[in-house]
Amino acid sequence: MKFVNVCRIAMVLGTALCLTGCFTIQRAKIKSTDKEHVYVANYGWYLFHTVPVACGNANRDRWLPWVMFRDDVTMDKVQGRFMEYANGQRMGVEDMCYTVTDSVMLSIPGIDLPIPVPYLLTYREVQLSGTLVSADRHPTAEKEDGAK
Repeated sequence: MKFVNVCRIAMVLGTALCLTGCFTIQRAKIKSTDKEHVYVANYGWYLFHTVPVACGNANRDRWLPWVMFRDDVTMDKVQGRFMEYANGQRMGVEDMCYTVTDSVMLSIPGIDLPIPVPYLLTYREVQLSGTLVSADRHPTAEKEDGAK
């Protein structure tokens, strides 16, 4: 009976984890300039630090906010979505920075006390942010105009 209750709790927690949606694109206009700050992040859970269990769905034409058993928590996927957004807005990119976070202890993000079970269920997060500027004010546009 206790095993069944533990399985039910694990299923509810797993479902709640997956339904939160782990992929994020946030945008904010900078009012004093014509620039825009863009933040793209994705995180996921892995079994033994290698087998993807659940992560945010980084596809543009997604119908679910998460995917199971696919690794979308990579710099390539996050940067691809960032550049796709920048190109769609016809803006140049400057001041990009990124962060990759790996947690090999069983822990919950935001709580600083990991459970000492290494590599059973691990967490990975990739964050990328940058500033978009209008294409005519981008430094590479000036170089291209000067070369003509």
